[in-house]
Amino acid sequence: MLISLAAAAAEEPSESLDKVIVTGTRSAGKTARQSLTPVDVIFDSDLRATGQTNLLDALKSILPSINTPAVGYDVGALARTFQLRGLSPSYTLILINGKRRHRSASLYADSDPAQGSNAVDLDFIPLAAIDHVEVLRDGAAAQYGTDAIAGVINVILKKNAQGGTASLSGGRYINGGGATKQVDLESGYKLGDDGFLDLSASYRTHDFSNRSGDSGGTETAKVQGDPKLAMATLGLNGEKKISAGVTSYFSGFYGHRNARAYENPRQPGALSAAVDTLYPNGFSPIERISEDDFSATAGFKGTTVAGLEWSLSSTYGHNKAKLFNEKTINADLLNDTANKQRDFYVGSFTSSESTTNLDFKRTISLFGLASPSTLAYGLEHRHEAFRIGAGEANSYYQGGSAAFPGFRPSDQASAQRNVEAAYLDFGGKLNGQWEIGAAVRGERYNDVGNTLSGKLSSRYDVSDKFAIRGAISNGFHAPTLAQQSYSATTVTTGFAQIQLPVNSAGARLLGAPELKPETSRNLSAGFVFEPVRNTHLTVDAYRIDINGRVIESASLAGAIAASAITANGAVIPAGVPAGNVSAAFFTNGVDTRTQGIDVVLDFRTRVDESSSIKWVLSEGYNQTTIRKIHAAPAALAAVGLTLVDAVIASNLTTAAPRNKVSLAGTYARGNWDVTLRETYYSNTSQVQGYAPGPYYTIESAPAFITDLSVGYTFARQIKLNIGANNLFNKYPSKIAPSVYQNLNYDQYSHVSPFGINGGYFYANASITF
Repeated sequence: MLISLAAAAAEEPSESLDKVIVTGTRSAGKTARQSLTPVDVIFDSDLRATGQTNLLDALKSILPSINTPAVGYDVGALARTFQLRGLSPSYTLILINGKRRHRSASLYADSDPAQGSNAVDLDFIPLAAIDHVEVLRDGAAAQYGTDAIAGVINVILKKNAQGGTASLSGGRYINGGGATKQVDLESGYKLGDDGFLDLSASYRTHDFSNRSGDSGGTETAKVQGDPKLAMATLGLNGEKKISAGVTSYFSGFYGHRNARAYENPRQPGALSAAVDTLYPNGFSPIERISEDDFSATAGFKGTTVAGLEWSLSSTYGHNKAKLFNEKTINADLLNDTANKQRDFYVGSFTSSESTTNLDFKRTISLFGLASPSTLAYGLEHRHEAFRIGAGEANSYYQGGSAAFPGFRPSDQASAQRNVEAAYLDFGGKLNGQWEIGAAVRGERYNDVGNTLSGKLSSRYDVSDKFAIRGAISNGFHAPTLAQQSYSATTVTTGFAQIQLPVNSAGARLLGAPELKPETSRNLSAGFVFEPVRNTHLTVDAYRIDINGRVIESASLAGAIAASAITANGAVIPAGVPAGNVSAAFFTNGVDTRTQGIDVVLDFRTRVDESSSIKWVLSEGYNQTTIRKIHAAPAALAAVGLTLVDAVIASNLTTAAPRNKVSLAGTYARGNWDVTLRETYYSNTSQVQGYAPGPYYTIESAPAFITDLSVGYTFARQIKLNIGANNLFNKYPSKIAPSVYQNLNYDQYSHVSPFGINGGYFYANASITF
């Protein structure tokens, strides 16, 4: 069947496979087709053709190895996450032009697959600035350091010295809500005869959507759906030769996001009579985030007369999120003081990273090898800082503002650390058919100790049509400062709960151990096959073992939790039932194994002399299992408490689809192009325990999702696209109302891989100048 499909393959080469890559290799001139490990190359035209307005959703539309949960809650609704190969975003390293991108300050604390992560926020990387994206689907901690367990996403920025593009986009969901408008600008300028400056700007607005069920009262539920946001980003990328053999380079971004998300409704009678006088029909609090993100890289690179390539650079990244709770009330504050304040500042998260790199690379000739080899080595220093700022006093008075109490002074945190690293990387051919790569990297953290990572990779070209490849490596993920420091306290007359940092008095009382680096072992093996010209098949199987994964513990209830809250400085009102008091902390709680296979087949068929179809069939299959659950500390075991429950287990093992298959065809004829993509998602399930009694398993059934885009180019400068994502308006399975005690705020699974909003129609117009 493969041969017959490709029999009419056109003569045009595969752009993505023949693109020279810089990710996963330090050898010059290597293409994705020649890589020792699997690398996907996604061009800006591919990203735009999806009709998506942001990088995360565009990558998800194209790559089966990437998934995004349907919707987040609280801060998670405003700063979205993703999964590469079914793993937490904590295990994917993000690079910009090969330089480490800083993390978001916001830690995802809700009970979902990304719980405990504060990964890079891809929303602050505008599509207008991107030339292409390289996605390395393999462990690479020995090459790049912490985080690179599942893989690496390297965003390569545009380098235009003249011309540019401008585009205007708009769209909305078929069933209402989610109205989106976006303006993108990009323009290149010469810097003398030997430099360029590429500038980009983007502005996007997105309105609320609401897919909530019956609230059971007069106040309508609005909690399940998209947040409302306005977001602006500015970017630059440039180079300038300053002398013979020396070039300066620089890049940077600034972004601001203001976003709002609804919380669960409060019906009349839920809080107090005084509250009912202000909100006679109930109210739905709104969480708001005002976020600023900044990054800058500057450096010099060159080549000595002896042929040694060198680069010295410094990168700084900063993210600050101010959090607000609006259109709400602090019932205790109202009852005690008659203060009717409805809008509260509840606190802030701030993080920064400063990284300095000194890199060297040279071509060497070694006796017995078929061709010159590449030897690279370098040093890195990184300073990280994280801070939690308290909210205003009224936001945490007694029980605090409804839906989102403010961070208390006892929750404040300020942490920093220094990281030093050195690496050595070698690549070369043993003979004309066999190529090998080896890398080793050591890192020293002044707070969690030392790590050593290594990687061996190999490729053997059986013929010019068929090659086998594989890699073995170990890696690590250091606990982030946010995971070590995060604290949140809620104490009311009805319940009390606390998220404890592991170094706090309350956590020590529970026996919480210090967080340690997570360690991994990666194995991969696959082949590359080109049966006929311009038909390419890659198949790569992998296994990723992660030991000591950082998770949030199960909710620890009872008297010991009350003692932990008290030890941390909070006072629990008399009369709060012991069963309504709980505590949790982050811990190295489980060992997991993720294994799977990635398949990519691409070819091009000629329809006639003036038209062709580019086909891409791809599949990502993976399954995660828990190999070991770590024992609870003695203080918890003594009262029958464990670190892992069914909710945590499902988030790790069943909340991501095991199988995602995509078939995309792009038909090009003259000025017309039409892209049709069909994506299959296997089922997902998540365990929750909202109602009294046993846990509930929420299923999302398998689904086929159809995307369609139609484009027409006028005079090679103006292009118009119209299309639909989820053309047939598919929704995930509905949740049984009994799960939420017949208050069906959430109709759909939180982890539906294709969203909860149904179909989306859009139009885009762009001009190239």
